[in-house]
Amino acid sequence: MNIRNCIRTLNFVALCLVCTNLAGKTSPEQNSGQYPKKIYLGVGGGLDYGGLGGKFEYLPIKHFGVYAGVGYNLLSLGWNIGGTFKILPDKKVSPNLMLMYGYNAVTFDRFHIIEENEKVFYGVTVGGNVDFKIGRKNKISAGLFYPFRSSEFKELTRDAVVWPLGGSVGFNFGF
Repeated sequence: MNIRNCIRTLNFVALCLVCTNLAGKTSPEQNSGQYPKKIYLGVGGGLDYGGLGGKFEYLPIKHFGVYAGVGYNLLSLGWNIGGTFKILPDKKVSPNLMLMYGYNAVTFDRFHIIEENEKVFYGVTVGGNVDFKIGRKNKISAGLFYPFRSSEFKELTRDAVVWPLGGSVGFNFGF
């Protein structure tokens, strides 16, 4: 990953943190009915988990959350950061819109013959998931994502069958 992508990623994280901080500001009289901040730690597989790995999610306000996932993407360490918009946050089944930046494709040669074709690609991914709440705090999340893949990835895989969507599933412990 080059320095320009690192700077973009840091800017995105900073923007998410500023937005959650501004949106979370309330007057003292509003605090009595304020939505409690939530934290989830999850294990699963998919883009938002960085591959096969874990995810940290923080919901500072009722309809918005930020998350980071880190895992093994079949080639190396994979990661993603992003934000979620919770459509029905108080329901047992909650659909969510998601936007993330990080790894969104991997190419590898299972026989390791042409190692220059073994690459991790980074970019923006959009999609959604559904949270199925289990008990009072935990949830199972399942998602479907559309990654915006680079022209280099498309060129490298032009003769291969590539599924245009990615998915994920994971169990998240609430705190």
